[in-house]
Amino acid sequence: AYEYRTLFPTMIQDWRQRWGEGDFPFLCVQLAPYAPGNAYAELREAQFLATQKLPNVGMAVITDVGERTDIHPKRKEPVGAQLALLARKIAYGENIVASGPEYKALKIEGNQSLSENEFAPKGLNLAPGRPFSQQLLEKDRNQIMATYLNKGYLTANFKATTRPLKSDPSKVEVVYTIDEGPQVHAVSVVQLGAQHTRPEIIAHNAKISTGQPLSETQLLESESKLYTLGVFDWANVDPLRPVTDDPNEEVLIKMHEAKRNTITYGFGFEVINRGGSVPGGTVALPNLPPVGLPSSFKASEKTFWGPRGSIEYTRSNFRGRAETFTIGGLAARLDQRGAITWSNPSFWDSIWSTTLTFTGERTSENPIFTSRLVQAGYQFQRPLDTRKTQTLFLRYSFRHTSLTNILIPDLVTPQDQRERLSTLSASYTRDTRDNSLDAHRGIYESLDLAMNPSVLGSNTNFGRMLGQAAYYQHVGGNNVVWANSLRLGFEQAFAGAHIPLSERFFSGGGSTIRGFPLNGAGPQRDVAVCSNPADQSTCSKIRVPVGGAQLIIFNSEVRFPMPLPLPFIGGDKLGGVIFYDGGNVFTSIGFGNFFDQYTNTLGFGIRYATPVGPVRIDIGHNMNPIPGVKATQLFITLGQAF
Repeated sequence: AYEYRTLFPTMIQDWRQRWGEGDFPFLCVQLAPYAPGNAYAELREAQFLATQKLPNVGMAVITDVGERTDIHPKRKEPVGAQLALLARKIAYGENIVASGPEYKALKIEGNQSLSENEFAPKGLNLAPGRPFSQQLLEKDRNQIMATYLNKGYLTANFKATTRPLKSDPSKVEVVYTIDEGPQVHAVSVVQLGAQHTRPEIIAHNAKISTGQPLSETQLLESESKLYTLGVFDWANVDPLRPVTDDPNEEVLIKMHEAKRNTITYGFGFEVINRGGSVPGGTVALPNLPPVGLPSSFKASEKTFWGPRGSIEYTRSNFRGRAETFTIGGLAARLDQRGAITWSNPSFWDSIWSTTLTFTGERTSENPIFTSRLVQAGYQFQRPLDTRKTQTLFLRYSFRHTSLTNILIPDLVTPQDQRERLSTLSASYTRDTRDNSLDAHRGIYESLDLAMNPSVLGSNTNFGRMLGQAAYYQHVGGNNVVWANSLRLGFEQAFAGAHIPLSERFFSGGGSTIRGFPLNGAGPQRDVAVCSNPADQSTCSKIRVPVGGAQLIIFNSEVRFPMPLPLPFIGGDKLGGVIFYDGGNVFTSIGFGNFFDQYTNTLGFGIRYATPVGPVRIDIGHNMNPIPGVKATQLFITLGQAF
């Protein structure tokens, strides 16, 4: 669009030169509004600037007759009327007003304390040669007032006046008059309403510094931070008295603390008929991918009955430091679990937040296995930038898993039936997406590094790295989105150890490679499934994912609107997508069999927008089919693919 600033006037000059008629009148129509975006606005401005460079050039502005879904407006009469006015003025020399007012000059008055470079470092929106626009004037007003309020001029006032030039009524002179008022400083901060919250916690979140200018931004951010602590019903941060000409003001922080103690509980009596056909036809062992079972498989049936109860106690604002402590448990005949959580939004009054968790569970509700799971973890988290688009996590976690009474013995290898992991990990995320549930523009990046050494209590030794980079961009018009994602994962065991099945990489399904069923990509192994091991006629073979030590997945899709007038659905919520998924899970790190095992999937899908993300219907076709696995897969899911 920027090149149009030279291309358009060059074309006009070329035509005039070739026809040899001198600077004959040249009339054009400015690009109509079609879709929001800088490209179209920049192109319209380039057209206007061409009219300023060359004589006898006029432009009809049709921003009031455009259509969002059609770049060629259907209302032609207003366009012709504006061109006729321009022709009467430029071609026939009539002394008439043929266009809207055009900004010619700007004066700024009253800014004694702040220079124009301070409240408009990139320049004002109204600039010489641009058409006058009330919208641009309002943008200047908002920019100037925001700067003054942010620097403590809480009574600043802005007034804009325009008047036509006597020499040319189509051009206007604009005057910005600023009444700065005093720069207000905070002389003291008073807290009111806190009964249990410690003063230093309030002061840490409501960062009002005495002796410094009282910024309107600081007041609003302080209210927001206090409220998001979750310990106040409401919070208000304002000057104690109405701001006048006094440059010194006291600040009053008023708040009302919410309830500190919450108990939820429930009791009942249950009768469980365990066994028979497995619900859903799949089985999911703790921390392992779900596995499909044949329809003929049946487990022995048995009825269990007994009481069932749960209770959870939450203490908010624990120790008066906005911490939250929760303890709860559930007890039933076949399932018992407990959990303790302690979260601290400001570790030692720093920018770090922490979460400490302990959980334990024993369950035999599934007829195929009995599991015991104990987990503990301590996480530190902090933002790395003021916009909180970058976040750093540091974690330590411990997990002990025990699987017994496994009805299908080969489903889990013996070394994975008892697992103990002691993990040190660090994660980094960067998220600039406009909507994390349905992104149209922005970037999402993540990197996770983890070590499981036996010296910390693990029963194995291995390291793990998983990274992702996703990019979302409007293309060919702001209604079309091009989304791309690259995921790389590597694992390596050392000291003669193995990588546990629960920690290996798996792929295949609606959010990875859509030419495979769920976890159907990568290495697989055959497992015999028998309803009665003594009767071979009840046995059949199933494919079980083995996982791998290397993961490479590349996804690319083009998302576009489908404005179909369908009843009860709404055409503006319906969209389509064409996609490519490439990659696989590989047994070991390296590129020895990379090209042989790399897979390619092409497909298309339908999207229906909802407040919690799009409902997706995707059909993917594997261009490198594997014997025994359908090459075409159908997925109906909620949420974007990546």
